[in-house]
Amino acid sequence: MARSKSLGELRAAAEVENARISLPKGCAVSPLDGLPASGERIAVPGADATAAILYHHGGGHVFGSPATHRHLVARLAEAAGIVAFNMGYSLAPERPYPAGVEDSLANYRFVLDQGIAPERIIVAGDSAGGNLTLAMLIRASEAGLPLPGGIHLISPWVDLRDSEPHAGFSFDRDPLIVPEALRAWSRAYCGNSDASESKISPLLADLTGFPPTLVQVGGAELLLRDSLAFTNKLALAGATVQLNVWRDQLHAWPLFHADLLLAGCRAITQAGYWMRQILARSR
Repeated sequence: MARSKSLGELRAAAEVENARISLPKGCAVSPLDGLPASGERIAVPGADATAAILYHHGGGHVFGSPATHRHLVARLAEAAGIVAFNMGYSLAPERPYPAGVEDSLANYRFVLDQGIAPERIIVAGDSAGGNLTLAMLIRASEAGLPLPGGIHLISPWVDLRDSEPHAGFSFDRDPLIVPEALRAWSRAYCGNSDASESKISPLLADLTGFPPTLVQVGGAELLLRDSLAFTNKLALAGATVQLNVWRDQLHAWPLFHADLLLAGCRAITQAGYWMRQILARSR
């Protein structure tokens, strides 16, 4: 997909393909007002409104929206038994870095302003959304904001510098993203900034004091090596970190839970269980 489509086609295809995927029964989706980008609150029946997921979608910083990831965020909220804030942000190349980071920080402030205690918030994202989640936390710390109770990352893109694919990667094993697509998306997102900035490539950041983190990554995907390096650095910084490498899975496979029923749904269940454990400590 990333190899064959223009950016316009990618954006349109992502919206169309994900619109067909159903939400949990009784799920309520409410648009949010007063934000720099689009956003929505998702609540499944019986959800605990004293805790929340703040989710930022993937899409290489150049495509995707709350609508493309609504079904995944709803399933995560259902698995964790809490509400979710499924948030948008500025996309490149129209609005490159740091616009998306500033939007995500505004989204975090918005959730804090809802009266939810920071230790009852799980910040989450897949791929570029994982990148943005980490950059947002760096900005939040710089701004003196309290950090959340936990971080959930799915196939996070933590290093936007140009590098060669790891030895185990092949397009046949994971056709979702390819090196040339990542390079193009990185250039679009960075704009006039350097990819070695820590808020662009969080792998290079000081991770001291980061909250407990769950990283789920596919064993067949291009970003596996980066996830391994990130979790290693996070552990050495003293954080509590859980890394789960899902054998033979492609990039951001929980997003495709409607087709990858076993692996996708199991990963969502695993993440929900982890969130419940983290939130149980804050009661």
